[in-house]
Amino acid sequence: MPRGTIATIDAETERVTLINLYEVEPAKQADLARLLSEITESTIRHEPGFISVSVHSSLDGTKVANYAQWASKEHFSAFMNKPESRELLMRFSALAKSVSPALYKVNSVHLDR
Repeated sequence: MPRGTIATIDAETERVTLINLYEVEPAKQADLARLLSEITESTIRHEPGFISVSVHSSLDGTKVANYAQWASKEHFSAFMNKPESRELLMRFSALAKSVSPALYKVNSVHLDR
């Protein structure tokens, strides 16, 4: 991960989290994970309010999860309302059988101390 703000899961902040689950054919999983990472690095991370993205691939090869933190719902909405953002999302979804995005807030965090 490039240096900058560290991805932190914290119930005390006002951040908003996008968890986007892509269902994919196993042959396309690596391509989608790579595209999400490349586009985030080159474009999305420069957007106002962007905090972090973590890309996860399921061990069975059928899913990719995109965990994205934004400073606020307003920042996320401003990003989503740009035509170029919708074009990027279409590139991601073209590699998937289905896409399930949702915005979340963190209710609690439990750590092994």
